[in-house]
Amino acid sequence: MKTITLLTKPIPVNQKYFVVRGKMLLSTKYRDTKEAMEWEVKSQWKGEPLADAVTLNIMFYYGDSRKRDIDAYLKILLDSMSGIVYEDDSQIIEMHIFKEIDKSNPKTIIQIL
Repeated sequence: MKTITLLTKPIPVNQKYFVVRGKMLLSTKYRDTKEAMEWEVKSQWKGEPLADAVTLNIMFYYGDSRKRDIDAYLKILLDSMSGIVYEDDSQIIEMHIFKEIDKSNPKTIIQIL
């Protein structure tokens, strides 16, 4: 088992795109957040991307108790690990996702099994 801890706050999938003149464009906030998460993943993952089936335990520790849909934060997280931890997120066969409040130390912890 390997563990990655991300301090970059993930953003929900509903902030991924915005519409200009009828075209959907990737938001700067989403792009910048994903890039920051990728750098954190790269700094902690040593070796080649996994080629086999992957199981993940994901713990979101939020800095406040606002109501959040836990699944809204998965897209950016899984995409930020693609090509680094695993070749593609289609390799994930099982996930366990938890959310907690940690006002003093918000973070995301991913255990790769």
